[in-house]
Amino acid sequence: MLVYSDKLREERKKKGLTYEAMAYKLGYKSKSTYRYIELGKTIPKLNVMTEIASILNKPVGYFFNLEVQEYGTKYDRNQKPS
Repeated sequence: MLVYSDKLREERKKKGLTYEAMAYKLGYKSKSTYRYIELGKTIPKLNVMTEIASILNKPVGYFFNLEVQEYGTKYDRNQKPS
């Protein structure tokens, strides 16, 4: 799974939210915890991904490239079919 950091930052700024505000809304004590998610240094769990998407009023898939591997075939939902 890949976090699209640029999209997180862009949408956070559009909403006028700081790192501190996002951290507070997510229940974190430190802004660094959210900042690491936005920088791509930490990969959030599904419940956190869902909460971030909700705060920023976007679908979860907008911020995250979810890759699914089934029966030895890798599927990237953002890749166009050939």
